Amino acid sequence: MLRRSVMTGVLMIIVMIWVVPFAGLLLTSLRSTKHANETGFWRAIVSNEIGYSFKTKGGAEAVQLGDQWVITGNVFEERNAFDAGLAAKNGEPAIMPIRGKILRFGSGAAKPDAVAAGDTVEIRGGAFSLAQNGDYTWAFDQEYKKGGKTIGAKVLHPPTFGWRNYVRAFQDNRIPNALINSFIVTIPATVIPLMIAAFAAYAFSWLTFPGRDILLAGVIALLVVPLQLAFIPVLSMYAGIASWASELQAWLGWCSGTDCEVPAKTFSGLWLAHTAFGLPLAIYLLRNYIAGLPRELLESARLDGANHLQIFARLVLPLSMPALASYGIFQFLWVWNDLLVALILGPTSDLVLPIEIQKQIGTYKSELERLNASAFISMIVPLIVFLSMQRYFVRGLLAGSVKGG
Repeated sequence: MLRRSVMTGVLMIIVMIWVVPFAGLLLTSLRSTKHANETGFWRAIVSNEIGYSFKTKGGAEAVQLGDQWVITGNVFEERNAFDAGLAAKNGEPAIMPIRGKILRFGSGAAKPDAVAAGDTVEIRGGAFSLAQNGDYTWAFDQEYKKGGKTIGAKVLHPPTFGWRNYVRAFQDNRIPNALINSFIVTIPATVIPLMIAAFAAYAFSWLTFPGRDILLAGVIALLVVPLQLAFIPVLSMYAGIASWASELQAWLGWCSGTDCEVPAKTFSGLWLAHTAFGLPLAIYLLRNYIAGLPRELLESARLDGANHLQIFARLVLPLSMPALASYGIFQFLWVWNDLLVALILGPTSDLVLPIEIQKQIGTYKSELERLNASAFISMIVPLIVFLSMQRYFVRGLLAGSVKGG
């Protein structure tokens, strides 16, 4: 009983370590810039005291009431209308409105705590009063002809969420283009090593050929080789191939001058790199699983006249679906979230999502909520893949770890 409680506690801690940052990323991506910068994500679901500056109306809107000239309005309505107009002018989605209750205010943006809501302060010779609902009254004993005045106020703002940051992310073509580029890189870089590894795992498990055990040992040994060691040789090889291809096109007369230049960094280069880096683990996992399949089943197929290709396609692949899905999830997550390989070997113009987000850190470093929206977009795709294939995940890993041949 104690052991079970300890295991449950450990699992809960692991879940919280993952869920808390995930929740923080999601909540921040749904908030406004001011809220995200001034309060932590754990305050997103409660009301917060936020400082704002508001611009009042000027003398042109003053109305004479008896012996006084009075300017009236509502700071929330006027500020929200101004923000909406500015967003529309810039072609951006509507800004999340300011609402809540005025707690304190002052005669300038730097004095938001001067008096409590409902009290009166003197501004430019007039008596200014601001109510909790945002209504203000500015009364003068003689005609006032100047413009409005910026005041500061502390507002108890209720929780406010919206999709503005996601709309802005998709309005900027860089995120959609990077999302498409990530799919272009990730899908082939997952399928290609998966198919090659499946064939290799079958060969290592059920075929007899000279040097099989030595080759398998070499594949397993590659698991401990850091991929960083291969960057310079691979990049040099790509540059050599690109130079050779350029010269060949020029020699054949297909192009001339700079038109013959073939880029060294391409999507196909990324496919090959990810395939090479992922194959050792893929072959190791799939070989352990396929080697544990019932020998009698495969021998019966051989007696019925099936060749190796038919056995592989009709028996081994369907029976190995848990292991294939398990590795497919791993490879998809690695490639989708990869920054280093894509940065060194990938195209310099067609950027994948991790590189685009990394570049946006410098562009939108003061807009945390916008960065979080882009980051959440990059997370949601592998999350969907994992949740849709999770039933195979544990089955494939456990089967590959306990069976051997």
